[in-house]
Amino acid sequence: MTTTHTPRPAATSPAPEVHDYPFTLRGDGPVLALFTGSRADAAVAARAAEHAARTGHPVTAAAVVRSTGFSINALLHQARGRRIRTEADAVLAAVLPLIARAGPVRTTTLVVPARTNPYRTLPADLVERLAHRTRADTALSPVPLTGYTSPITRHLRRTTAGPHPPPARTAEPHGSRQERTRRSRDHVRPGGSTKHGRPS
Repeated sequence: MTTTHTPRPAATSPAPEVHDYPFTLRGDGPVLALFTGSRADAAVAARAAEHAARTGHPVTAAAVVRSTGFSINALLHQARGRRIRTEADAVLAAVLPLIARAGPVRTTTLVVPARTNPYRTLPADLVERLAHRTRADTALSPVPLTGYTSPITRHLRRTTAGPHPPPARTAEPHGSRQERTRRSRDHVRPGGSTKHGRPS
């Protein structure tokens, strides 16, 4: 009896996901592409290159590097700067050739807090500030951005809030100040007449 063994299919991991985050209501404008040195960087680079070839807008490639904290020591501060530049160059070296073939590309660095794990999430506020500085309408990220709010949601919040109504005026007890003054003047004095008469 012959036993045949069916080969098992090779295990394949799902393709890395590229997260698209618009920061303006404009359409196909300049793009900020974020790279963390992970396997998903290739997918982000491919999407950025496709966008550049289709729209003609430049791509800003940003290397995400974790900070080690600020130091008042000049030597430690210089060493920190060299480490950030070295890590950023290593991250971008793997993706720049692909993007550059599609169109113009600029480079920058996004320094995130040391407690941030760039392989899981990135802070949306820091990414948005960098997008505004580089005049990018959209950010492409290999990981989700925490705290992100779409520009459509912000626009709807502004339009639905409307102008605030003026505060309601609280009525003074026993009438207004003018009414109280008038009543005091019109009060009949004991043994006399009104305000226009003379005491008898």
